[in-house]
Amino acid sequence: MLSYINFQLIPFLTNDQLFSLLVLVAAFITFLIGRIRYDFVALGALLALVLSGIVPITQTFNGFSHPAVVTVASVLVLSHAIGKTGITYHLSKRLGYFSDSPSMLVFTLAGLVAFFSAFMNDVGALALIMPIAIQLCQRYDIAPAKVLMPMAFASLLGGTITVIGTPPNLIVANYRESIGLSQFNMFDFTPTGLIISVVGLLYLSLIGWRLIPNRRSESSQTKFTTDNYLLEAKVEHGNKVVDKTVAILEEISENSVKVVVIIRGARRIIAPSSEEIIRCNDTLLLEGQPEELKQLELLTGMNLTRSSANKNIPHDKLEVLEVVINPGSRMDNRTLSELQFREKYGLNVIGVARQGENIRKRFSRIQLKVGDVLLVQGHSDELPETLRYLGCFPLAERDISLKASYRLLPTILIFLGSIILVATQTLPPQISFPLAVFLLVIFKLLPIRDVYRSQEGPLLMLLGCFITVGLALQQTGVTAILANKLVGIIGDLPDVMILGIIILITMIITDVINSSATAVIMCPIAYGISQQLGHNPDAYLMGVAIASSCTFNTPIGHHSNTLVMGPAGYQFGDYWRVGLILDILILITVTPALLWVWPLS
Repeated sequence: MLSYINFQLIPFLTNDQLFSLLVLVAAFITFLIGRIRYDFVALGALLALVLSGIVPITQTFNGFSHPAVVTVASVLVLSHAIGKTGITYHLSKRLGYFSDSPSMLVFTLAGLVAFFSAFMNDVGALALIMPIAIQLCQRYDIAPAKVLMPMAFASLLGGTITVIGTPPNLIVANYRESIGLSQFNMFDFTPTGLIISVVGLLYLSLIGWRLIPNRRSESSQTKFTTDNYLLEAKVEHGNKVVDKTVAILEEISENSVKVVVIIRGARRIIAPSSEEIIRCNDTLLLEGQPEELKQLELLTGMNLTRSSANKNIPHDKLEVLEVVINPGSRMDNRTLSELQFREKYGLNVIGVARQGENIRKRFSRIQLKVGDVLLVQGHSDELPETLRYLGCFPLAERDISLKASYRLLPTILIFLGSIILVATQTLPPQISFPLAVFLLVIFKLLPIRDVYRSQEGPLLMLLGCFITVGLALQQTGVTAILANKLVGIIGDLPDVMILGIIILITMIITDVINSSATAVIMCPIAYGISQQLGHNPDAYLMGVAIASSCTFNTPIGHHSNTLVMGPAGYQFGDYWRVGLILDILILITVTPALLWVWPLS
């Protein structure tokens, strides 16, 4: 398309450079706004470069064959397989005995998450320990809000320890290979990763948790600090509230349950007055905590847990669990009616809580999001497998999915074997980890369906598209132009300050856009700066990898942060209270550490 323009639009930029820069800026702004999912932003950027002729059509999807994509996909499968063995169950039980104070509890649980995050998907490591953490908080009478955020941050810190700990590390390692150098090895990240992990864990356990507001519910019976649930109730003949006012119904619950909407045929009465009469066949949307709503059900005869899907389940097999929607869940951005939740899965959602929002819709119309907490009812024998398939996990006291299985030893041996092959450079990660997945399937340690269920489609789409976009930006010279501009501004500063500024810029970007996208964008810029200054690029690339994982200041910066928001009851501003100081500590710690481990000469 640009070939039809026979003149240069801007004197100091070629048309290809101008359009590539505009695509980069547009993608960044769209990432920042967040209304379009990041994988489709990446796809749109790629297609724009293809249609403009900058990326040849034959090379459009070359990024999906990149080793980083294959490695990330394999690591996601291995992470899922390790989680199913229940290895965290016994280890966390042992460590729990030493957690007799808030600081010790935070250090123990956050340290456990960081350890597992070094070898598996960081969100997966957090999700495995999170139910156990809530149980321990109840045992020691500590608000979960004090513990869950440090655990989320620890999952990001632990990911910096190994090359497979987080996708940005793999992206940086593969970028290093693409510029003619060998890949970073498995434990090349360990010296600096351990330093910032130890600093971060000490800060979180000694100071950080104290900066988190105590979001504990005033009711001692409430297990989790979520917003009130919204439940539906059908007023049937014989209920004690028929022809009574809203005020009388709320008085029955001692005003702990509110009637927020009355649905009467096609009519919706929003925020009904206290004198509004409740009629037979009305559907009420009630707001309150689970225990209060259950008490109201007993006192009025209204059925809050009705479901045709559950009518044939024996009473002793009918179980209600509180679950949180995990990143990558099949439920994310879909409604219950689209999912056919009752008909297809035999489950009944009887409550929905979303931190920071007041929901006023019928359940079937609510578009679910990551971090939503649901009250789910179903057959106790089928709930564990169904919840795993849907991509959510229980926050109930009874652990239904973390018991160690017979697969534990062989799965761990295969995983360790793949790590040894990579660490000794016998096989590259894009071969070793798929080999481990193959062995798990062949020896029936992992069902084939779980290989595909464990994939994060949006992440793989982002990587496949943006790798090609990043290569185009580099080939057109855009990254060199950006590097020149930065060198012109900071080139006269001391080396340690130049490296620190690159890390700081990456930290700022990764708080508002996906960490993998940040790594793809910043790698060629950091490398260009190192070349212009005559420095060893390793310190710059390592700085980008570490800074890309430092997404501590917003709940949207990383899935781990989003995951704990609902169960802990966090508000948006709670994150930067803890994360800003952690960013500063990492910045002043990792910069000299990088220069020590990776000299610039």
